Amino acid sequence: MKARRPYLLGSILGTLAVVTGGPVARAAPPPAPVEITLVSYAVAKPLFAKVIPEFQRAWKEQTGQEVRFKESYGPSGAQTRAIVSGLEADVLATNLQSLVIPLVEAGIVRSDWATRLPNGASPASSVIAVITRAGNPKKIRTWEDIGAPGIEVVAINPKTSGNARWGVLAGYGALLREKSQKAAEAWVEALVRNTRTLASGGREATDAFVKNGVGDALLTFENEALFVSKASGQPLEYVVPPVNVRTDFPVVVVDRVVDRRGTRAVAEAFARFLFGPKAQALYAEAGYRPLDAAARKAAAVPFREVPKLFSVDDVGGWPKLDAALFADGALYDRAQAARGGR
Repeated sequence: MKARRPYLLGSILGTLAVVTGGPVARAAPPPAPVEITLVSYAVAKPLFAKVIPEFQRAWKEQTGQEVRFKESYGPSGAQTRAIVSGLEADVLATNLQSLVIPLVEAGIVRSDWATRLPNGASPASSVIAVITRAGNPKKIRTWEDIGAPGIEVVAINPKTSGNARWGVLAGYGALLREKSQKAAEAWVEALVRNTRTLASGGREATDAFVKNGVGDALLTFENEALFVSKASGQPLEYVVPPVNVRTDFPVVVVDRVVDRRGTRAVAEAFARFLFGPKAQALYAEAGYRPLDAAARKAAAVPFREVPKLFSVDDVGGWPKLDAALFADGALYDRAQAARGGR
């Protein structure tokens, strides 16, 4: 019997090979976790709280690798300045194309950033809404109503916030297209005169208006109005003036950082994920107007009709507008000085 043992052992090993499909081998260890930092404008935090876990699951299924996120949220202008000053962001989600320009000029982001993803690297858009008090007692309907005497506005500082620049541009551009340059400039001056509180960012402005009861009107993104209504369970009353600007929300891979840290593959995958069906559905649920029309329709979000929608390029583009409206000593600063800097 002892002479038969090698034969029996060979038979057992052969059976194992058949059952397992090959020789017995140790499984390869999973890849080490990777960490990336997302830097974003403040009001996108609830959106990314849902998008990030979906991406983490998808990446883990595809590659076996765990992705960990560090996140930073704040006024968009301040976030860009922080990256220029050394904040290490792998991905920047911003709400203004011109806020990417300082990163390009500093050699932190390549100049082709807007061509690497669809739609100028913007997965979604919105418009500017005017949130009013219940019943809209001041009867605010148009941009001209915002500038009327006796209206107190909660505004956002365009020196720190992309949301603010879009808000100013919405009224300025509407008057420029419908009336004249003189009317557009007069509207900016009236907006500044009527500003009761100047917040540093979109979420701070919302808190001042909704929680603290400041002002008669708040200019902000439509998606912010929809989100706050849904989150509070008490729908906010707001209007979307019929002549309005399409606001964009570009996402940018920060080239210098991802190349130095070796995180380009996962950072670019995350940016692409924002254009896929799952993230597009989450954009719609969060009140954004996603690039995917099917996702917008499926979400059944009550987006307001905008009969006359224009883009930033229709009124000159950001370089020209920044110089005319927001640069040091430009129209907004002159209006502030005329008001007494309050």
